[in-house]
Amino acid sequence: MPAQSTKISAFVITKNNGDKIGDCLKSLEWADEIIVVDDFSEDTTPAICRSHANVKFVQNKFAGFQEQKLYAMSLTANDWVLKIDADERVSAEMRNGILALTEKDFATYSCFEFKRLTCFWGKWIRHGSFYPDYNPRLFHKHQGAWRGVNPHDKFYPTGLTKKLAGDIFHFQNWDLSAYASRTILYSTISAGEYYKGGRRAKLSDFTIRPLYTFFYRYLIRLGFLEGPHGLVIAVMGALGTFVKYMKIYELQHDMVPTHMDVE
Repeated sequence: MPAQSTKISAFVITKNNGDKIGDCLKSLEWADEIIVVDDFSEDTTPAICRSHANVKFVQNKFAGFQEQKLYAMSLTANDWVLKIDADERVSAEMRNGILALTEKDFATYSCFEFKRLTCFWGKWIRHGSFYPDYNPRLFHKHQGAWRGVNPHDKFYPTGLTKKLAGDIFHFQNWDLSAYASRTILYSTISAGEYYKGGRRAKLSDFTIRPLYTFFYRYLIRLGFLEGPHGLVIAVMGALGTFVKYMKIYELQHDMVPTHMDVE
């Protein structure tokens, strides 16, 4: 339990994360409260969550990443909350950094950020725009708001933010097909959100932008130092950019078919 009197609630959203959620919850055992909101998983996720006595497990139909996180946060009993994804772990250094916070720290700051270190294909990635990837994760839930575009929304604090030592361990060990599918899915979600917000795509958005994304990740952010891992990360970044703006282009020109005639 935290040494300071300020209590901390951790929350996680899940969907068929049976292969990851157990380790995630173990890394949160020090928290005063753990909330898991599950989108009616069909694997072992519910059973694993319910096996942890310190976990409050709730199922709620998924309506969007931001919406699900907001719902999970609304269930927390404490003002200070820690947001963690099911494929992430709180490292020992990160945990110790949180437990070392003083009441003065909690009174001075609204949010604490941590570096996220991603493991991809069994390798910790430190280049290609993947690191240090600071994320606002521990924050006072009444001193800020969720903003941004699904699925890349995040908490924006109204007060001061401080960077703390310790990494969030992120395990992104998809195979190539799963990585491509996830990239296309997230880009499609983003495209719909951008389009609803008034964004329209130009030719340069789905020609020059994807190329820039590749060269930025692979050359400017030194992704080539990661070998094949860095190449895949750069290519997937370019694919995501292309799909996002091409999907916006489809929407603005009403190119998305509502049915298909088969002769």
